[in-house]
Amino acid sequence: MTVAVSIIVPCYNVAPYLDACLDSLVNQTMPDIEIICVNDGSTDDTPALLSAWAGRDSRVRVIDRENGGQGAARNTGMDVAEGEYIGFADPDDYVEHSMYARLLEEARRHDTDITACGYTGFSDHDGELLEKWSRSPAAGVEENVKSSSFHLNALWMRTDVVVWNKLYRKDFLNRHHLRFETSFRAAEDDVFCLMLLPHATRVAVIPDRLYWYRRQREGSISSSWDERGAPFMIAVERLMHATEYWKKVGWLDSGLAQGWVSQALRVYLLGHFLAQDYPLPQLSEAEWALLRARCRKWFAMVGNMDAFRSLGKWDFAFCRLLAAPPEGAGWLSRALWKFLSRCRGRRGRYYEVCWRLSLPEGREKTAALEIAAGEEHEDLNDES
Repeated sequence: MTVAVSIIVPCYNVAPYLDACLDSLVNQTMPDIEIICVNDGSTDDTPALLSAWAGRDSRVRVIDRENGGQGAARNTGMDVAEGEYIGFADPDDYVEHSMYARLLEEARRHDTDITACGYTGFSDHDGELLEKWSRSPAAGVEENVKSSSFHLNALWMRTDVVVWNKLYRKDFLNRHHLRFETSFRAAEDDVFCLMLLPHATRVAVIPDRLYWYRRQREGSISSSWDERGAPFMIAVERLMHATEYWKKVGWLDSGLAQGWVSQALRVYLLGHFLAQDYPLPQLSEAEWALLRARCRKWFAMVGNMDAFRSLGKWDFAFCRLLAAPPEGAGWLSRALWKFLSRCRGRRGRYYEVCWRLSLPEGREKTAALEIAAGEEHEDLNDES
């Protein structure tokens, strides 16, 4: 039997959830699928459960590997996938029995590279539906994403920066050598989705919620981020990596002109500074030094500051500040900025960032050495 869809399931110590996930996959309404379960060095009963499922259903393939993180496990599955299309499912979630048949039908009807659907978030504690973590995207087909301008209702934005509510044409992924960045042990979905942007042509979205997304699972990365927020430096590193990739493939200028780079900047960097409902990220002096260096590098790589004028007064003011942080500021200037940081709203945020970024002379170099030595900078890529 030929394989229409390969479904890749990265598995790491998920024994309590695995049966529900695989039951939903083997009972898909389309038979011509393969389910590639990548055991990423699990130490619980996950390997035994996977072996049992493979014994019951020949479409279940199990690959064992040393622990390398979710991205590396997905890459392993992609390298051996035989399907015309590839989908991803997380092992603590489950899907509607019609999900992959529906996505495949839409993908073939419109000859798409990527096809997405809606999803429903639910609590691991009591099964309660969580509308905050659910999405019913408006239906649509985009003929050429990489050449379209960004707008709030852009079809690409409707798909969300997650990988498990989508079906990807395998030839599209292989032709552009698209794989997950294995150095990231968290939020790797974001980078993968951003890397697709310069290459995507036809994309389709259906509104039906066909994927069940588990939230509030004790010990999960998403659960810890719900409580404390996503680590700020993770967001900065993701923005840097995606932008370097855009430049490498020659899409950065187009992304700037079309507004996609501005949107990424707003989501991954400016949003952390300007969101009034959240305190400014609590970073050590060494991390502020790292942020200062990363921001200067990012804006130097992008080059064209005029592209960000459309973001608005304060957003653009922050862009200029981050592109050229104050250097050699005396104690009087720093004291003034610290005092002005008490102002309400964005003005106060602006001057607090001025104060935080204006490191005393020589401190930036010292902080960078501390980070390199691992004395102050926490490894934010450790897997939970």
